[in-house]
Amino acid sequence: MTEVTGEASLSDLLEVFDVRPADSGSVQYLGISESRGRNVVEGSQLLGQAMVAASKALPDRTVRSAHGLFAGACNPASPIEFTVTPVRAGRSFASAVVTIGQGGRACATATILLDRPEADVIRHDRPAFSGAPADGPEAAYPAAINPVPFRDLRIEGVRDHNSPDEVGPPVLEAWLRYDEVPDRDDLRRALLTHYTGDLSIATAMRAHEGIGTAQAHHTVSTAVMTIGVTFHDPIGWDGWLRYHHESTFAGAGMAYARGQVLTEDGRIIASFTQDSMIRPFAPNPSTTAMAAESRL
Repeated sequence: MTEVTGEASLSDLLEVFDVRPADSGSVQYLGISESRGRNVVEGSQLLGQAMVAASKALPDRTVRSAHGLFAGACNPASPIEFTVTPVRAGRSFASAVVTIGQGGRACATATILLDRPEADVIRHDRPAFSGAPADGPEAAYPAAINPVPFRDLRIEGVRDHNSPDEVGPPVLEAWLRYDEVPDRDDLRRALLTHYTGDLSIATAMRAHEGIGTAQAHHTVSTAVMTIGVTFHDPIGWDGWLRYHHESTFAGAGMAYARGQVLTEDGRIIASFTQDSMIRPFAPNPSTTAMAAESRL
């Protein structure tokens, strides 16, 4: 199987993340894709898979941060190759570069930092931004599109975050609850990473009237270019997760967003950033010519 489509379960998604060695003792791993009927592989999926590959290549450590750069697209119908190149493996910290490709062609890279967590010297783990949403997940609106059967997704105070008519400050709060939490630490980190790529472009567009992600690939071209995730604690949760998104810049054909992942009681367990492309949509010339020819 090279692709998970249709009504996938959480176990199907975890199988996607759980990349397998290409052969015994190899530092190359093979993965499949979760596409939900779209001809695209999400950068957050690739980053999660790269994290699992690095965890397997450098065992007995946990991923502390991961940064993915998605320079080319991957085809969800074909196997994906993850080649782990360790940079250094010390007593506490280890690092690796993961090259992501298909058919010998590189599509993306990920830089992974791993460590063995130590006891606190100092600690603060509550948000510095102004307070938690007033009403919480029970009062938030169910996401308007792309329902996923194994998770509950709700947006605080916004009925349709994809609509060009939805205007407000470039901040969005998403509440997310999965059917279950994976037993394995590396899969929990991959699952937490998976949603970091979904809402940042919508957050940037929200501040501008007349534009929304419903127009993506029709009148405006968008793509996730980089994702960075940092994990702050041994990753575990119960119930709801809150993904706080804030876009601090948009311009020059790009947008930047940052965010935190919090437990329902307000403890920060991860932070993330995203660079995205937002540019005028330019139809493929060959596709346009073929369409014109078909009308003759």
